[in-house]
Amino acid sequence: MGTVTPGSRSRYAEYVSDVVFSAKNVFAVGPQGFGTYRAEWSPTAREWSFSPPTGPAELALVPGFVDMHIHGAFGVDFMTASSDELRQMARELRRVGYQALTPTTVTASLAATKEAVSHAEADDMFVGFHLEGPFISPKHPGAQPSSFIQPIPTESSDWDPLLEDAGLRQITLAPELPGADDLISRLSRRGVVVSMGHTDATFEQVEHAVALGASQTTHTYNAMRPLHHREAGTVGAALLDSDIYTELIYDRIHVSRAAASLLVRCKPIDRLIAVSDSTMAAGMPIGAELKMWGLDVVVGDKQVRLKDGTLAGSGITLLDAFQNLWEDFGLEAAIYACSINPGRRLGVSPKLWNLFNLEGHIIQQLESGEKPADF
Repeated sequence: MGTVTPGSRSRYAEYVSDVVFSAKNVFAVGPQGFGTYRAEWSPTAREWSFSPPTGPAELALVPGFVDMHIHGAFGVDFMTASSDELRQMARELRRVGYQALTPTTVTASLAATKEAVSHAEADDMFVGFHLEGPFISPKHPGAQPSSFIQPIPTESSDWDPLLEDAGLRQITLAPELPGADDLISRLSRRGVVVSMGHTDATFEQVEHAVALGASQTTHTYNAMRPLHHREAGTVGAALLDSDIYTELIYDRIHVSRAAASLLVRCKPIDRLIAVSDSTMAAGMPIGAELKMWGLDVVVGDKQVRLKDGTLAGSGITLLDAFQNLWEDFGLEAAIYACSINPGRRLGVSPKLWNLFNLEGHIIQQLESGEKPADF
C-alpha cells in the first residue's frame, strides 16, 4: 500500500465532521497489520470492529498523533506559557490530530526550566515532559542557547529534583560528556527514554551509550556528529544499529527527502519516530514576527527563521510531518512514525482516531471508550 499518496491539501483542516461514522473500507493498521479493512464504529461501545474489505479503501483510519518532541505551537512557548495558554495549545493540537505529547524544554537556567516543568500537567494530553539540554555538546548547540549548557553533575546537584521527577519521560543529552555513563544508567533503569542529541559522539561512543541504556537519537541528522567514511559518527550509528529509535523532523527542510529516504530504508519500521520539534511559530500566519527564546524571528512556510535568514526552528505540527511522510514514503510508514511507534514508547494506546480522506484531509475524529484498541 506504499503507493497510496495524498493529493493537494490545505495546511490544516478547517472543519472536522461530527456525523455518525458508518462502515467503510479503510486503510489501517489493524489486527492483521497494515492493509485494507472494513471498519465499523460502534457509537455505544465507542470502539472499532474490523472485517475483510468489500471493495477498495475510501478513507485512511489513523490513531491520534503522539509527539515526543514539541516546544510549542500556535503562538505558545512551553518555556514561558501559563497553564491556560498550554491548554489552549492542546485544544488546537487536538484539532490537527494529536492525542498526546511531551512538552519539551530548551537549554535554559534551572529556574526557568523548573518554572516550565511546573506546568507540564496543564492538560490531559500531556503525558510527561522531555528535558532537552542542558547536558549537551557545545559543538552542536543548534538553536539551543549555548550560554546555558551545563556539565553533567557527577555528585548531588540542584538538577536532581528535575532528573528524579516522575514526569520526566525523555531526556536529550550528549553521551560523550563526562558523567554521562552514570546518568544514562540511572535514568534508563527508571524507564526514562535516553535520547542522544546535540552530540559529537563517535560511533563507538554511541554504541557504548546504547549498552548502558540509551535507546534513541534526537532529531536524527540535525545537531549531531555526521556520517564520515573514516568515522561513522552519531549518524552512522543511528542508521546501522537496528535497536536505536530515531527521531525525524520531516518538514523537508531540516532533513532532505534523500536523507530521510536513507533513514527509512535503514531502519525497521518500528524504529522511526516522527517529531515536530515545533516552536511557537507552528500554525502561525506566514510573515508573523515573534520573540522566541530572546530572538526576533519571522514565520515562513512551515519554518521559522531569524531576520538574517538563519533557520531558527520548526514550524510544523505532526499533521504536516504525517502528510509529508505519506506522500514520500507511504501511508504505513506515516502511521507507524507519527502514531504507533511514539505511542508505544510512551505507553499511550490509541484512543483518538483520525479519519482521513485519500487527499490527506482529516474529515472526522472519534474517541474510543474505556478499552482502547492496541495494535
